[in-house]
Amino acid sequence: MKRVFRFLRTSFYRVFGKTINRISVRKYMQLYVNHLCKLGIIIDGEPNYISPDTYFDSHKYSNITLGNGIVISREVLLLTHDYSIARGIESINGKTWSYETGGVPHFVGEIRIGRNSFIGAKAILLPNTYIGENCIIGAGAVVKGLVPDNSIVIGNPAKIIAKTDEWARKHIEKQDYVV
Repeated sequence: MKRVFRFLRTSFYRVFGKTINRISVRKYMQLYVNHLCKLGIIIDGEPNYISPDTYFDSHKYSNITLGNGIVISREVLLLTHDYSIARGIESINGKTWSYETGGVPHFVGEIRIGRNSFIGAKAILLPNTYIGENCIIGAGAVVKGLVPDNSIVIGNPAKIIAKTDEWARKHIEKQDYVV
């Protein structure tokens, strides 16, 4: 029953979150952060913004930690599990895995996003991903592993391309941004 209620509440935020967000981003964030905490996601501080269409893996919400001041753009996936090992084991011994046979082997890992980090649209964060503080993850990046503090990461697979502070200084000099 608890699982059904959690599903209904999550569905509500997926459907109505966008509407609430358009009316008041501040109110939306208060309600959404409260919802995420109830699911078990660990929120250390106050996120600046999390898009209503962000997908948080329901396998184990408590494996997700979000830092203060983060921004998560639209259609980002945070995955805490990976069933690829089942296919690998099957290739060795020929055994087919399913829920009917008693379960499917899989990996489970954490995702941590450090404070003041930005996750671009449609990025995918895989299990055991640790993003440091003041990081920028580019749109569409597929990230796994450790991203050091003050790093800019793009691509599939994601690669570090610059330091956040050096990049920001360059754009401050050029004044090529708007407020």
